[in-house]
Amino acid sequence: MYVFFYKDRFVQRLKPSQQSDQSPPLVDRSPPKECSFPSTDPFDPALDNVIKKYPPLDCSNHTANIVYLDNNYVLRVNHSKLHLVLGDDQVFSHCLYKEIARQKGSDKKIDFVWTSESFNVSLQLPEWHESIVTECFDGNETAVSRTYFSLIRKRAEIERVLSKKYQSHIEKNAPLETMSVLMIGIDGMSKQHFERAMPKTRNFLLEKLGAIELYKYNKLAFETFPNVLALLTGHTPEEFYKGWLYNRTGYVDQINEAFLWSEARRIGYRTGLIMDCHSITAFHYQKLGFNVPPVHYYQRATVLASTFDKLMRGTDNNCIGDIPEVTQIHDYWLQMATTFGKDKTTPFFAYSFAARITHDDSDLAYQGDEAYHKFLQDLVATDSLDNTVIVWFSDHGPRFGPIRETYHGRIETSTPYIFFVFPPWFKRKYPQLISTLKINQNRLSSHFDVYDTIRDLLYLKNLPRKNGTRKERGISLFREIPRERTCDNAGIPGEFCACGRFSKPKMNATSLQVLGATLLRRVNSFIGFSSPEIHNTSKTLTVSDPSHSSSGQLATSDRIKPEDSENMKVSEIPASAGEFTSKCARLSLVRVESVYQVTNDQLQSLKEKSYRVTIRTAPGLALFEALINYEPGKSSHVVGDVVRINMYRGQADCVHDPWLRQFCFCV
Repeated sequence: MYVFFYKDRFVQRLKPSQQSDQSPPLVDRSPPKECSFPSTDPFDPALDNVIKKYPPLDCSNHTANIVYLDNNYVLRVNHSKLHLVLGDDQVFSHCLYKEIARQKGSDKKIDFVWTSESFNVSLQLPEWHESIVTECFDGNETAVSRTYFSLIRKRAEIERVLSKKYQSHIEKNAPLETMSVLMIGIDGMSKQHFERAMPKTRNFLLEKLGAIELYKYNKLAFETFPNVLALLTGHTPEEFYKGWLYNRTGYVDQINEAFLWSEARRIGYRTGLIMDCHSITAFHYQKLGFNVPPVHYYQRATVLASTFDKLMRGTDNNCIGDIPEVTQIHDYWLQMATTFGKDKTTPFFAYSFAARITHDDSDLAYQGDEAYHKFLQDLVATDSLDNTVIVWFSDHGPRFGPIRETYHGRIETSTPYIFFVFPPWFKRKYPQLISTLKINQNRLSSHFDVYDTIRDLLYLKNLPRKNGTRKERGISLFREIPRERTCDNAGIPGEFCACGRFSKPKMNATSLQVLGATLLRRVNSFIGFSSPEIHNTSKTLTVSDPSHSSSGQLATSDRIKPEDSENMKVSEIPASAGEFTSKCARLSLVRVESVYQVTNDQLQSLKEKSYRVTIRTAPGLALFEALINYEPGKSSHVVGDVVRINMYRGQADCVHDPWLRQFCFCV
């Protein structure tokens, strides 16, 4: 472990687990070939039945927002919209506003800490208010409209402190440039779906802004938290649990000094953070969030206050009145860019992650294309991007939904998108850096590499660069990534590795039964059960994938008795969570939904073959997927994580552990 001291504080930087350039066991020792992602067509007609193309988000039918804020921080009533919120026999009375603040010691509750005087035309905001809600009333003192505002205001004391830090950074580290960083993330979007659902946004990034896209960008984990943790800290959750003694049920403050925004703050950057959901963000789902605001500008109070506002949310949670929620997020960053972005001596680091619009249904991304496209247009119009690098990214592909059960979905789940936008002058001044980045477009990369790249930007120096090596888990994209880099080299678990090809194998009933029982046994072991069960009244093993037989069912001569599965050789059962056996049902196998053989040119001469297996279990009709290494007659074992690929909301409320919930059906 490295320890860096600064003033009276210190930062621990963990050593990532050492990456070996040796190939995995049972692999030919000759140099591996270049990683090759499966070729897929985002617009394959086969997807027409599983993808729904939503129209652009329209909030015009929601309760109107009748107060707006002008450029001088004056609240004004839009009298031309009053008729939209007042009935024929109602009259307008007045408006007021309340200051919103997080409750002390809580990242999930708010207080209204100050109430203004009434106004019916306009009211000047004092300079210290940053999170407010206006409320307007009719003659019966009934609230008819609310509008939420999150404001970026310069704070004199913070500016003095950051100015000193920035000067110290310039004198001590002598960076070649000082670049602001704007990170815009969307939950659960593959690069293929981004191309399908947000063509206007994507085309603007590429054609207008000259964005550079990584073509072999691979996720690191199933859900958001470990992916964005690697992106923002360069580490895995397990490394924090062990190295920092991080208590996963406590406040995230325990590891806040490891985040990029803290790194940026220490060298004089203004920092900002927005996550649009109150409970399912990476830092709040089954976690406490932050005790102390982790950044200078934290939009949490406004998010909490607006989330449960039935008057303004209406039937579509993506709207806050007649304004799309993502538009309010974008407005915050427009303020950040115009307030600080035009001056190199006042750099900012801003991170936002939007989950609400895509978390439950990735197809809702179609609704957001217009809003995100307009945001980019507005950013350009501010003329404040000359010192800013934009990182446009997602954490992973689809985890649930109809597409996840298709061939395309099995690939897309591992392929998030990422784009980098640099000012034109930067490309001209540093052609070698941009050339290397373009070489790396076609090299295997992950969130670890982006972390190293952003940190590299904060301290930009040392030209020319040494090439990266296969021993390094994270490599700045300004250094050439080895062509022969493997998922193992890059810290990408095998079960999520997209390097390779998927094919539909011909398998007999015994092999299918072994694969199904292996995965079922592993799933049940997480709860504390061990013996697999077969739930099939026809006494034939059903396989949903029609590639295995024309009828979708095994031939009668290949029938397998349920008790045969007891004697199958499977992997050792992992340590169980036996305390949950009284809360959760033991799952039984309904059918093997699909089996794909995974062929990876980087893993040559394996005696075992690898299969991507999906099973359906009862009760609850859960769909579980895992990578299984199988050598007929000898061994069958799950490699890495088992993931659930359909929703389980309402099935596992008796279990609070965020990882175990996916395996439990409460009894």
